[in-house]
Amino acid sequence: MPNAITATNSPRAHGAPRVLTVLPDFPYPATTGLHLRHLSNLKLLHRLGIYSAVLYFTTEERDPPPLEATLLGTICDEVRHGGPRFPHANFSTASLVSYKLDFLFRGALGIPGKRYPFSMSYDRVGAEQIILAEAGRVRADFVVLASMFMHYTRTLRRAGFEVIIDAADVLTDLSASFMATLSGRAGKLGLYANHVACRSQERIFLREVSEVWTTSAAEATRFSSIAPGARVIVVPNSLDEKTIRPAPDPQHPVVGFIGTYSYTPNLHAALFLADEVFPRVLRECPAAVLRLAGANMPQADAARLQKLARVEVLGRVEDSGCFMDECAVVALPVFLRGGVPLKLVEAMARAKAMVASPAIVAGLEIVDGREALIRSGAEDFAGAIVALLRDQSRRAQLGANARTRFVQDFSLSSVEKSLRSGSRLVQQAKTSDRKDVVLR
Repeated sequence: MPNAITATNSPRAHGAPRVLTVLPDFPYPATTGLHLRHLSNLKLLHRLGIYSAVLYFTTEERDPPPLEATLLGTICDEVRHGGPRFPHANFSTASLVSYKLDFLFRGALGIPGKRYPFSMSYDRVGAEQIILAEAGRVRADFVVLASMFMHYTRTLRRAGFEVIIDAADVLTDLSASFMATLSGRAGKLGLYANHVACRSQERIFLREVSEVWTTSAAEATRFSSIAPGARVIVVPNSLDEKTIRPAPDPQHPVVGFIGTYSYTPNLHAALFLADEVFPRVLRECPAAVLRLAGANMPQADAARLQKLARVEVLGRVEDSGCFMDECAVVALPVFLRGGVPLKLVEAMARAKAMVASPAIVAGLEIVDGREALIRSGAEDFAGAIVALLRDQSRRAQLGANARTRFVQDFSLSSVEKSLRSGSRLVQQAKTSDRKDVVLR
């Protein structure tokens, strides 16, 4: 595939800053929440009239499509490939053990490290220096880093670049949730090492960045408690309200869930639905179908679930929107979350009737019985799904309310407005304009 594209697409204001966005993976096909967030952020930069360059890395799981087959050439000014990351499977046992010990030691003492749990595959290929060189080449004013890369902040700041962390998850809490969901003494020790390292990583580096973008007010409060003094603003997961529109209510009683199953809470949600919830649904609605979409479901789990009555395991789907449009009810029994999941935002954007866990809507303006039905146990979850499958008017009302909430809080226009009022990106552009006026 081409190594780079260069375009001049942004309707830039005079004196607008130059921004380099670093992506840990190519954001197409955009079938995961993280990819959708990356694309939304790039669209926001384009709307703000900012010079937007992208540096992306590639992963071993898949080959990205050609750049010219994506929208990147229309929303970005430059796109370059930073190279492949080091496959996690290729780390030797000795290396992994030494890294875990390093995480424990440095994390416990609060000493900055050169590698961290979620970035090891990038640290190994020298991502820090690749990013630094690209920031210099594009003459960036700001570098936007995924939270896993926040330990590159000092090097970039010393070179004169401001740094924004796009924190889709609170790594301290995410690593703690992984530790809580897995068993086995050896595994627990390794996960504890990851947790200690992530906690130290956020405490050290978030105070040094120019700005932290987080997905909700609840996460903003959490980051402020982890790193007092850090500048944190809410940049919700967002979608374009003009391109994502509600679809007609489907004729078939399809219940759907979508997620990436390498993320343990998503796998647990799918198993909970298939094993505990859906058999109860079938007793009341025998024509119902449960569809589970998304990549990386363990083969053994997928094979077992396929044998269950009226359960369909679809694997990766090319278009999450088409998948959701065919669902009468979107079920979201995710009981551990990092940031605000895009699957929730997309379901709202598409005016879908939802049954959701308390955890997935925590801290959001989503009220039980207004935008969604909020349930916990298997019996209650099944009862809510059955009630919605039987009542088309109730589905329509919940979906309409969810769409209204989406437009107010999660649409691209609403988030653009928030950035214009609170981000240093826009403040610097205004300052540059004032300086230019004086110089004239």
